[in-house]
Amino acid sequence: MLDLWERGAQQHPLDRNLLLLAGAQPGETLQALADVPIGQRDQALLAWRSANFGRALPAYVDCPACHTRLEFTLDSEALCSGSDAQPIVVDGMPVRRPTSRDLAAVLQQADPEHAAYQLAQRCCANADGALPALSPEQAARIEQALAAADTAADIVLELACEHCGNAWQAEFDIGGYLWQEIEAQAARLLAEIHTLARAYGWSERDLLGMSAVRRAAYLGMVSA
Repeated sequence: MLDLWERGAQQHPLDRNLLLLAGAQPGETLQALADVPIGQRDQALLAWRSANFGRALPAYVDCPACHTRLEFTLDSEALCSGSDAQPIVVDGMPVRRPTSRDLAAVLQQADPEHAAYQLAQRCCANADGALPALSPEQAARIEQALAAADTAADIVLELACEHCGNAWQAEFDIGGYLWQEIEAQAARLLAEIHTLARAYGWSERDLLGMSAVRRAAYLGMVSA
């Protein structure tokens, strides 16, 4: 976990998600994982998170109207969603599901509409990689078809504030959520190492070789 945190700390969230996916699917190269569709990637991260941290996902969000903080718990099983395996065809063009590589290619576009257009182009590129000229209407239909075929790629929460009654939608990013948990766990583990190393002079390697139960026992004696 510390190694994963150290490797991803300075990376862009898109690259960080690939690191997390590599943890969920060991044995695969980052180059290969970059071609995994986004919905499939996020479902793998949900499954990995559930296996390592449990099904419950404690969360909170501030109401955009009255700024009241709402706290709730999501169930990773409820967020799991299958992807339609049927080929996607729009206006006679075969369309593939976007990948991390596709998102990286349009990342520098400042205009969201232009980025969405380029993404639609990449998803229906020819076998030789040539990008087709699309009308705005075609690009919009491609975007709608992708959203309908792969709901796992865009998890949206329906929220309502009990304080003011405001209702809104918010996207749920499993990669960002999981990374926050890894950061918090790494911080706790480093704090344990720091405390025990100062108290006993043990090395980081010695402390990481101990079980969490044994480290907790020593921490209890240090703080007693």
